[in-house]
Amino acid sequence: MKIAAIVQARSASTRLPGKVLFEVLEKPILQHQLETLLRARQTDQLIPATTEQPNDDAVAEIGKAAGCKVFRGSERDVLDRFYQAARESSADAIVRLTGDEPFMDPVLIDEVIGAFNKDASYDYVSNTLRPTYPDGLDIEIFRFSALEAACRNARLPSEREHVTPYIYNNSDFRGGSRFRARNHAFEADLSHLRWTLDERADFELVREVYERLYPANPHFGWMDVLALVTKLPRLIEVNAHIIRNDGYQKSLFADRVRSGGKSRYGRSVELFHRASKVIPTASQTFSKCWTQFTFGANPLYIEKAKGCLVWDVDGNPYIDYAMALAPIILGYCEPRVDAAVRRQLEKGITFTLSSPIEIEVAEKLCDLIPCAEMVRFGKNGSDATSAAVRAARAYTGREIVACCGYHGWQDWFIGTTTRNQGVPTGVRKLTVPFNYNDLASLEKIFREYPGQVAAVIMEPVGVVHPNPGFLEGVSALARQNKSVLIFDEVITGFRMSQGGAQEYFKVVPDLAAFGKAMANGMPIAAVVGRRDIMNLFSEIFFSMTFGGEALSLAATAETLRIFEAEKVLDQIWSNGRRLMDGTRALILKHELSPTIRIAGYPPRHVFEFSDTEDGSALEIKSFFQQECADRGLLFSGAHNVSYAHTGDVIDRTLSIYSEVFESLIQAARRGVRSALKGEVVQPVFRRA
Repeated sequence: MKIAAIVQARSASTRLPGKVLFEVLEKPILQHQLETLLRARQTDQLIPATTEQPNDDAVAEIGKAAGCKVFRGSERDVLDRFYQAARESSADAIVRLTGDEPFMDPVLIDEVIGAFNKDASYDYVSNTLRPTYPDGLDIEIFRFSALEAACRNARLPSEREHVTPYIYNNSDFRGGSRFRARNHAFEADLSHLRWTLDERADFELVREVYERLYPANPHFGWMDVLALVTKLPRLIEVNAHIIRNDGYQKSLFADRVRSGGKSRYGRSVELFHRASKVIPTASQTFSKCWTQFTFGANPLYIEKAKGCLVWDVDGNPYIDYAMALAPIILGYCEPRVDAAVRRQLEKGITFTLSSPIEIEVAEKLCDLIPCAEMVRFGKNGSDATSAAVRAARAYTGREIVACCGYHGWQDWFIGTTTRNQGVPTGVRKLTVPFNYNDLASLEKIFREYPGQVAAVIMEPVGVVHPNPGFLEGVSALARQNKSVLIFDEVITGFRMSQGGAQEYFKVVPDLAAFGKAMANGMPIAAVVGRRDIMNLFSEIFFSMTFGGEALSLAATAETLRIFEAEKVLDQIWSNGRRLMDGTRALILKHELSPTIRIAGYPPRHVFEFSDTEDGSALEIKSFFQQECADRGLLFSGAHNVSYAHTGDVIDRTLSIYSEVFESLIQAARRGVRSALKGEVVQPVFRRA
């Protein structure tokens, strides 16, 4: 069997013009790539396929200089260019590669060809059907007969521009019958890594990798690159914000526009492409970003909301359980809260001097929260947790912080995560994580830093229940070591109980941070605690223009009034328990217990997905999300139950889940990834 490797390359590029001609170590990237690809042992011929345009003369010259027979064809119809190059080579099978894969490894190419040769019945083998390799190591091998069929029958712009969609979309892997296809997977999922060349940030990564590896080892392979980025995790974040296969997604959108059809999410996709030009990650918040939803099969932008419903920019309604990442506790646009905001708006938003409403709300918080003797306001949870840590350091004269859970974006905490780029090394060393329900891990910190721990800050509960005596044990250890105990109640505050988790579990910290639900969506947070520590805010600098912003304080006052008058939390706990128990019952009914679990408490609980032979945890979550969206439910992975989630809404939700679980069982039979209509969701905190 004759096998030809065809590399499609051109100098024109919408996102990064001339990228294949960019020089690294005084040599064009395409030249580096061709010299590498010529070392593949299982290919009989290497063909650079470029366009007939004059600006691609340089591409052709690089190919000829490398000793390759260059093919030049259509600029717009890439499928035809590829087919004509393959036909001219008289190859029986073709390996498709692209000029934007600077770290392509000939050993990996030979490996995928080997998988193709093992079974003569396969028409197409690729490592991209269910991606596990880094983006930029994409290899497809297919029979010439399959390529010929695609060239003859493909009609959509996306099929002509990207060569192989017609083949794999009509394969048994996608539920079709025309072609037999197989995925070639790596032992670990590295698909979150981006090693392709399509944006300026990609080139910065490519240049640094070559400068570090090439001089000592011109034949470096992809495992060498993996070792480097593992050693230098900041390299992972250089281009992590860019969507995988963005060009293909844009082509799919173009298919809909040119055909005159209306996509369910057409307006969302259009806005995404506008936003990506002016907003990093196209979103202001990681957890609201396109990476957290099945891109192409979920809405990306919300136009309006009411109660527990939201409407996307295409006019589609959804039941919402994310509730804006949990601040919406009463329901969107709660009339009485909105009216209180409007009344305050008529008086003013923010003033030259303090407003009496600051005192009113502070007094109310002191009445409700067990540890609160004084209050200081901020605008978001990171404000409050960071202020509490600063106060603890000032009070103790120490610097080390022991932390457990998530505490916001500020340097002192985020330096402990994989999102630590830009945080000084010295700052990172001052915060040491310990494990939930593991007193020994906290005791170890006190032993390693005797007399140095200023604060123990923790989420008193997330979704894992505290073991008997755990919270009491943390409190005792902090007290014994004269450290300040801080509860991060940004999520649990006004959700577990009005006084937070400290009231629910009857363990009172020295300081606490509150936020999210306290104003039903208006931006406000508070650090509260013991008077002797809080008095230090007269000296330490925690001061901001909008710390006493009156609209949010008015919303807080009205929200807390409704809480007390209507026993809001009783209903949230009751309906949350009904939803939690009903979901668990459906999981058992559909025999999905090994795959899906529910963890947490009735007011807030989450889905936990596990890897299976049929799909990874993220693929299963993506499919679940996709199917929920199709049925009018916006699923992010958690139930943040609100007062607006009535019994009827719970019943409708459980009915949707029953259908989705059945669809998941059907999809698993052919592989969950093959049933996805969009991209797999990505974790906010990536593996290092």
